[in-house]
Amino acid sequence: MRVAEWMSPDPITVSPWTSVRAARELLAREQVRHLPVVQGERLVGIVSDRDLRLDQDAIDRLARGGSARPVEGEVRWVMSRPVHTAAPDDELASAADRLLAERISALPVVDEEDRPVGILTTTDCLLALLRASAVRGAARPGER
Repeated sequence: MRVAEWMSPDPITVSPWTSVRAARELLAREQVRHLPVVQGERLVGIVSDRDLRLDQDAIDRLARGGSARPVEGEVRWVMSRPVHTAAPDDELASAADRLLAERISALPVVDEEDRPVGILTTTDCLLALLRASAVRGAARPGER
């Protein structure tokens, strides 16, 4: 099985300068948990619902960098980077191993030019496992 078969295509993205508030609203509206962060068309980070749970005061302190000037927190202050990614032609098992090894729950799927073309989550991998088990008529625990 390949990543392309199980990824969600055309992920919703944000820029590094998107406000944290706008990113939170986008996650809620679109009912997703991860947003690849792009500058131009290239992937530069990823932000998750967990990253955006930071207290707004903490985000503002990061954004100000000690400045007294109030600044609305932007995604660039809380996004994860460097980003672990997958390619559409990668083996799904290899991508699932990467998710486990890095203790992350999503891999942006990128093309040769680091443009996001999809996103693969742990849920996608579990669904693939369940589908493969059902096709093979997997035995129940204790059965052979």
